[in-house]
Amino acid sequence: MGEFGEFLQNARAYKGVTLRDVERATRINRRYLAALEQENFDELPPLTYARGIVRTYAQYLGLDPVSVLAMFENAHGQRSGGFRVVPAVKPIQAPTHWAPNFAIIAFMVVMSAVVFAWLYSAYLAPPTMPATPPVTRVETETPSSLALESPVPTASAPTVGTQVAPAPASTPAEALSTPVPGLTPTGVAPTSTPEPAPTATPASQEHTFEIIAMDRVWVQATVDGQVVLSEILAAGERRSFRGTQLHVVSGNAPLVRVIVDGVDQGLLGAQWDDEATFPRESGQ
Repeated sequence: MGEFGEFLQNARAYKGVTLRDVERATRINRRYLAALEQENFDELPPLTYARGIVRTYAQYLGLDPVSVLAMFENAHGQRSGGFRVVPAVKPIQAPTHWAPNFAIIAFMVVMSAVVFAWLYSAYLAPPTMPATPPVTRVETETPSSLALESPVPTASAPTVGTQVAPAPASTPAEALSTPVPGLTPTGVAPTSTPEPAPTATPASQEHTFEIIAMDRVWVQATVDGQVVLSEILAAGERRSFRGTQLHVVSGNAPLVRVIVDGVDQGLLGAQWDDEATFPRESGQ
């Protein structure tokens, strides 16, 4: 028995347990446990599984698994003439120098510029006055045809509804014969022909419609574009509506009778699946 096996055996004796107790607690075959204590490594499974057995056994005995595993590797290497385990050296943590992330800095600068521009336009920028459209001055010129060649006012007969001052006695006779645009030879302005007033279109006449079922039948009625009835009527059942136009559809048209303003319009149709519009147009 070597140093490693003796170390495990002493730890187990100090804990006061047998190999059978260790087997029950760790689920490790006691044949492997005995092989470890006797350093009979040929009876152990492959090295990868053997390391797991050593680690579990050390934890059960309350030992440091890393130290026990290093002892096992050392003993296993000496027996097999192979490698020797070298304790791992803890890496030195060298201080790292902080390097700025230029992408984040550029993003923050752009966002700051956007926020500043928004605040300036919302609160600090002077209000802009709406541009006033230029005023176009329109000068009205008197047509040359309305100007009189004679500087002396002419006398004419008074127009309808207009008072005209009499011409002075010094007006020459030839000035009286000067034609004035817009006046008739008699001196009376022509009156426009009145346009006839538009004739009001009479409103659509409203009617009273009544639908009578001669037998159990499905009927759909539409008054002025709105569906007011869509159901099965029993024999003798009636439905009344008011409107300007009625459109009736039925799967059993010979069993439906329509009355308009108290006048019987007869059956809805001669076919089983038929429809009609009331009041009927002339010729229907």
